[in-house]
Amino acid sequence: MNKKEKLKCPLCSTKFIPRTFYPEEATFSSNGKLLSGFNGYISSSGVKPAEVILSSWITYCPNCNYIMKFVKEIVKKEKIQSQTFTKKDINQKYNSYYFGFPFEDYSQYLTGVIHEIRKEIEASLKGLDLKIWKNMYEINDTFKLLVRFYANLENYCNSQLENKEDKPLATKIKMLNLNPELQNALIELNDLRNKTIQGIYELSSEDKEKVNNSVVNFTLSLLEKHIKPLIDEKKFKEKYSYVDIKDLNFEIKIFLNTFLNSIFNHGKSANQEITSFLEQIITN
Repeated sequence: MNKKEKLKCPLCSTKFIPRTFYPEEATFSSNGKLLSGFNGYISSSGVKPAEVILSSWITYCPNCNYIMKFVKEIVKKEKIQSQTFTKKDINQKYNSYYFGFPFEDYSQYLTGVIHEIRKEIEASLKGLDLKIWKNMYEINDTFKLLVRFYANLENYCNSQLENKEDKPLATKIKMLNLNPELQNALIELNDLRNKTIQGIYELSSEDKEKVNNSVVNFTLSLLEKHIKPLIDEKKFKEKYSYVDIKDLNFEIKIFLNTFLNSIFNHGKSANQEITSFLEQIITN
């Protein structure tokens, strides 16, 4: 995140990031005439009018309400020409020069913080092979999903546990130290899987719902191991002292909700589990 200067109030010496900068007035130079007001602007298609914009901006100290004024931007446009191989084909365009503003408002600061946290989360999740779990959500047949899930689950147990030889899967699941509700659901579904494979049991609609919920919940528990340490509120307060924690948590929830739904696109049940998961790991 690019560091910008923090404002220091000349009256009370408080350092802060302003909520915003308010435009006070603008003077534009066009064809030798001065125009006041906001009929000049910077857009994606360029600067209008074409020559110079000088904007005056104000903000205030949140501690003592002292009003400060700044020149935010000076933009100069000069006409340049570029010529192709044929002389008659001449293109005209303007070159823009922007003299940077050394301060940032709160929304810019918050955006930079969120970008930094997103990069940390994405880097951490690279250590978790989400591909094998994500691929399961392309399986529409519940029985096939159940079989694939437990094959992946046993491989995961074997990669995480020592002395796992000759232990039944139920014992391995207990050794993962999952929350009791998820642990019991996985053990129960494992018994149903064995009966279904043997042909002595057929999955009911309720069982299918349990399979979907367990697949989502277990994958979310893996994600929590990687995400939870990176969204610690105490760490945020120490590292990002100018940010409102409620704003930060809200933005993180939006990012994680979009990210997780892109993986667990498996109906309303998955959406509810994701919402519940985010409420548990991110405080308001």
